[in-house]
Amino acid sequence: MPQIAVDANVIIAARLQRDQNHDRGAAILQGIDSGTLPTGYVLGDVLEEIINYLHAKSGHNAATETLDAVIESSGFTLTQATKSDFDTGRSLFRQHESLSLTDAIIVAAMQRADIEYQSITSG
Repeated sequence: MPQIAVDANVIIAARLQRDQNHDRGAAILQGIDSGTLPTGYVLGDVLEEIINYLHAKSGHNAATETLDAVIESSGFTLTQATKSDFDTGRSLFRQHESLSLTDAIIVAAMQRADIEYQSITSG
């Protein structure tokens, strides 16, 4: 089954109605949940980033509802970055000023698992 890496911005936009990309994010999540899009691949670090952001911006209920929605969805696979992903990500982070360390590790994990990328601006 094909998988796509889902960036934090997709889930955050889908969960925040006031986000300028809410409709697009919600459509992506609905496609993942319904199976019309490939399985959504989410790194644990990214999920933590999402939940912490939502907790700060929208409160505890929004954060816990989102956490449960992602974990309980059959459309998402939650995985952890490996030591190799971290090492490769660290190298990518050093080479590319525009990447955050988290994004560099996501890239490394995607390369290892041969997974496509889905963000609000791609796709």
